Amino acid sequence: MRADAERNRAAILAVAGRLICEDQLVNVSMDEIAAAAAVGKGTLFRRFTDREGLIRALFADRTERAWAHARALAADPTVPVTDRILGFVATVFDLCAGLQPLLRALPEGCHTRTWAPWHTVLADLIAEAAPESDAEFLTLAIFATMRPEITGALTPARHRTGVLTLTARILDPG
Repeated sequence: MRADAERNRAAILAVAGRLICEDQLVNVSMDEIAAAAAVGKGTLFRRFTDREGLIRALFADRTERAWAHARALAADPTVPVTDRILGFVATVFDLCAGLQPLLRALPEGCHTRTWAPWHTVLADLIAEAAPESDAEFLTLAIFATMRPEITGALTPARHRTGVLTLTARILDPG
């Protein structure tokens, strides 16, 4: 990809992410995104075709960046396994919380196949930390606490703290 095309793509994704995810402008138009990214509408539509294409690209971009960070954290043998688990869960929570507007627009983003690699890594970490536990069940239980309907009932900070506290207690029920 040409350098200017890559720059435009990055600018469009950054602006779309800010408008849709951070500013929660669910109905922001492609015209508004193009103007905010300082690119022509033609550039936006050539790159992403339509709003759904842009949302899919934004979902993939944010997920891939978080996945790279989470995998590196999970694989770091210099960090105690419980800290790796808590860091991994925090990364997943932050990603899910930040992607809520995109997940509402792309309900298949919640399908098991999308999150299967994340489940596998967390289950492996839990099995390392607590070999006698049912790591698969505990993984599913932790992921279940991140559901958007819970976020709607709590402040994001309280929800995040609760998920991390529950995870820590699962790992050390003492």
